[in-house]
Amino acid sequence: MVIKTAENPKPSQQKCWEFNLKLENKTIKTFVYSDTGKDIESRFPNNTVTNIKEITDPLKDVAETGWKPKEKYAYK
Repeated sequence: MVIKTAENPKPSQQKCWEFNLKLENKTIKTFVYSDTGKDIESRFPNNTVTNIKEITDPLKDVAETGWKPKEKYAYK
């Protein structure tokens, strides 16, 4: 993922990081984008983050527009 901002016009190469996130009632496996992975724990201050590892981006081949195809209805 490449991101450019007005403050930093040089694109950053963010990598995908998978980790376990302990919530109040359960633990989930999820992922985020980060340059180094060192800022992930600070993003979730009220939860425990474990097993941080770099992964291949699971969304790299997915394009989402938000629009769904129009459904066909037959009048009876």
